[in-house]
Amino acid sequence: MSVFDGKSMEGLTGEQQAAKAIKYLLGRIRTDDRLYHLVGLGSQAFDLLTEAHATLSGEDLATVRKTLSQSA
Repeated sequence: MSVFDGKSMEGLTGEQQAAKAIKYLLGRIRTDDRLYHLVGLGSQAFDLLTEAHATLSGEDLATVRKTLSQSA
């Protein structure tokens, strides 16, 4: 078995997989200062991730961005 064969989201729809991956990465950005520095507030990655998260979760985009930008 290869490291490339492992699946941790088997059985989830594509939308559920995207939501899970985005939520995980936003959580890491929130708790890892090094990652926040690279892809946090002000980066295109942050804009794309937070917009996708807000869309998938139904949360307000401005609230999501404000909450995440205050946590680092």
